[in-house]
Amino acid sequence: MDKFVPFVSSINTNLIAPVFERINYLRNSRDSIKDLRTSIQNLKSRMNGEGTSTAPGNAGQVDTDAMKKWREDVSEIEKEANAIEEEYIQGTCVKNCWSIYEVSKKSVKLKKRAADLTLTETSFAASQPSAERIQIQPSTSTESTPLQQLLDDIHDPYSAIIGVCGMGGVGKTTMVKIVYNYFKENPRFDIVIMVTVSATPNIQDIRTRIGEQLGLDLSNVSEVGVARDKLSDAFGKKQFLLILDNVLQPFEFKNVGIPLLARSNKGSKIILTTRNEDVCTDMDADFTMKVELLSGYEAWTLFVEQAGQHVTINPIFTFAENIVERCEGLPLLIVTVARAMANRHGLREWENAVKGMKKSIKDIRGMEKKVLPLLKFSFDRLKDDTLRRLFLYCACFPEDHNIRKEMLDFCVGEGLVDRFHSLTAVRKEGGALISSLKAASMLEDGEDEGNVRMHDVMRELALWIISPEHDSSPNFLIRTSGSIVEAPQAKEWVGATTISLMNTGIKELPELEERCPKLATLLVRNNLRIHTIPKKNFFELMDHLSILDLSYTSELKSLPDSLSSLVNLRVLRLQRCSGLETLPALGMLSQLQVLDLCHCDKLKHQILKSEWVGGVCRLRYLDVSWSQVSLQAGVISTWLVKLEELRMEQAEMIRWWVSNENENENENNVGNNEGIDVRELSHLTHLTSLCICFKDIIISDWFKPLAEKMMNLELIRCRVIIQDLVEALNESQNPLKRLRIEDCEGVTCVPTVVEDHLSILNCADLEKVLDEDHDFLSTLKELRLELLPNLERICVGYAQQNCFGQLLIISIEKCHRLKTVFTEGMSDVFNNLKSITVASCDMMEVIIETDDDEEEEEEEEEEEERSNTRGNIHFPRLEYFRLQFLPALTDLCRNCTLQCPLLGELRMKNCPKLKKDSLKINGSDEFHFIDE
Repeated sequence: MDKFVPFVSSINTNLIAPVFERINYLRNSRDSIKDLRTSIQNLKSRMNGEGTSTAPGNAGQVDTDAMKKWREDVSEIEKEANAIEEEYIQGTCVKNCWSIYEVSKKSVKLKKRAADLTLTETSFAASQPSAERIQIQPSTSTESTPLQQLLDDIHDPYSAIIGVCGMGGVGKTTMVKIVYNYFKENPRFDIVIMVTVSATPNIQDIRTRIGEQLGLDLSNVSEVGVARDKLSDAFGKKQFLLILDNVLQPFEFKNVGIPLLARSNKGSKIILTTRNEDVCTDMDADFTMKVELLSGYEAWTLFVEQAGQHVTINPIFTFAENIVERCEGLPLLIVTVARAMANRHGLREWENAVKGMKKSIKDIRGMEKKVLPLLKFSFDRLKDDTLRRLFLYCACFPEDHNIRKEMLDFCVGEGLVDRFHSLTAVRKEGGALISSLKAASMLEDGEDEGNVRMHDVMRELALWIISPEHDSSPNFLIRTSGSIVEAPQAKEWVGATTISLMNTGIKELPELEERCPKLATLLVRNNLRIHTIPKKNFFELMDHLSILDLSYTSELKSLPDSLSSLVNLRVLRLQRCSGLETLPALGMLSQLQVLDLCHCDKLKHQILKSEWVGGVCRLRYLDVSWSQVSLQAGVISTWLVKLEELRMEQAEMIRWWVSNENENENENNVGNNEGIDVRELSHLTHLTSLCICFKDIIISDWFKPLAEKMMNLELIRCRVIIQDLVEALNESQNPLKRLRIEDCEGVTCVPTVVEDHLSILNCADLEKVLDEDHDFLSTLKELRLELLPNLERICVGYAQQNCFGQLLIISIEKCHRLKTVFTEGMSDVFNNLKSITVASCDMMEVIIETDDDEEEEEEEEEEEERSNTRGNIHFPRLEYFRLQFLPALTDLCRNCTLQCPLLGELRMKNCPKLKKDSLKINGSDEFHFIDE
């Protein structure tokens, strides 16, 4: 039998597969021609449209050789498209299948070329300098742009690993971000991932971050081999594009779990950016391209774009030209200096700028020493000292660190609460400060929305500014590397204003003998080897300290009593100090405004009882989520009345009860003496944000005033007066981010303004989630429904157009009366859905319900088009589909085909009536079924 296997395989490879390929071209020929026509029209619009860099004849624009060549290519591709369309019409008239097949195949290839031209157009500058005003002429070089070169390498079948090298700030990251965003929107690959690699590659961290983008949580998988195999299995045999940005040291792909491309993932690509060309060689790059500094013309073009057209007019032009020359073609430097000079029209300002830049690089050799003084020029031109201090503060965090909540700490430490009187106003001010630094190109967007980070060159600038040779600068001690095992000596602490010891291998802190009169900020985060803080006078000698962050130092068991002497402390963060068992009394910390005890798992006693916090009356932010911290009755209404942000999710030791209710309505509580009356929360008149979990109480009229403050809400074993809950939350001006309802009575419908996550578990009264007249849940990202014995419909009637428009994940388990997931019309609104899980639903018959009774009395052409539309249901972004333990399931969708271009596999388990051979579903090129 075995001898026939190669023969059968050969038949499949050489005969059957090519036949099916031709059939697909024939079947999709009409759509292929239509898509090609749309692509060509878009290209022509970009070529002729007003305001684009490639539009011919734009006033004051310089026409580069690259732009001329681009327009010639567009014209040529338009001619080819017209010829293909004419050939298609002739083929269909005579029913020539071979001709239609050839034309369809040509149209697919031509559409790909059109897509490449569209992406190439984005690499041209948004605007060009005026040729009449500038005496600088463009280069006559006909070489392609770095972006076009990278695209060519990606499409080259012989390239698997592509290296992009060049100095910091030259534009490597910007270029690969363009490529990442393009292929995210144009599904050439099944998977598109971009990860920033730290200076010292941490294999586990790289693996975890790649896993997150694949929907895997590897953070708690301690065994290296298991985590690696899980990541490798997630890639499977899919085609992927993996971008590894800022790789400074080589590492082995197999140690991470990245598949060997040549063996199992043909067509996949890995792009790595680095400052060191040797890294490309060491990591076996098939092609390596170097991003060079800009030419004189390119540098001038970029400067004019960022500074404004006024720099092209003499006599400012003379000064501007001098400045551009001194930037030496580094894009980051050009943008930074240009934005510092934007809207500067006085000749004296330009003259002083040139003099200042000349003076700062006098007698300095080497590129590094030329760049940093020039960048410092922009630092010096920031409008005030607060901005400058914030910029330097950002350098306290490790390379590529995503900065978010640290901005609040800085602003509170700066005393901005006293000036603006509320955290809400302080956050707005912090956002304005960040915007100013981003506008000056001194900070950039981080990986997640709301985060920022420092570019490597800008961090080097900040470290250079705070280095010892700058006598007038604040004294910073920054040690943020795992290779550091010794803390700065005690004498170095004495004159410091800011000390950052983050992510180090330090085992102990020094015994201090002298006062540290200037020390305002001490950051000792993520130091896993520090077990104790020196007890002798350690904090007593820091009486000026305003920010103390010991978060993620998980081996700490206690803090010295000298903590109580920090009378000027405004911020105390102990997040994830999971070994911490006790704290000294906090009552002396009269200036404390931010207290973070999140995930302090072993703090079980009443840390926040009245005698411990009696003096902490200025507290604005308190987080005790996922901790064992208890809270004494009366503390909220007496001592914490200035709280603005309160986070108490999964705070197991905090119990609530409702006053003025019948005794049996609070029978599950710990009693009035130990629990906290929920009406104490009404004393928090400054409250703007509340994340909280209520258990075993009645949700009634007392809830309404709090609804406006809710951000995250959990209700467990509560009895819900549904109109009070739903009306209050739906009428709130600040929609909930997360809502979880579990084991609750009286839940017959749910709020419709939840932004991110909605989970409903074991609520026997729920029969439907939405009515057809609701168009809410438009921003919901994740929906989980579990153990709902009477749920019959998710949506009654047709779903409104905006409903579920941003939903990414839907999971339904153990809803035994539910017969279908997507009722009639619902599937049309799930354009962003990435994951579907349906499990253990005994009566589930079909995943998508359609209308079989629609009348079809139309003219022949209209009937054919409607049939095509009804015959396909599209999930354009679906990547994960799992069905298990569904005994009644017979089909995915009756009388229609599911079009899921990104779906690689459909996982099924214990679905006895579902026959794979009869399922109508089109996935990616690698699509297959998996029986678990």
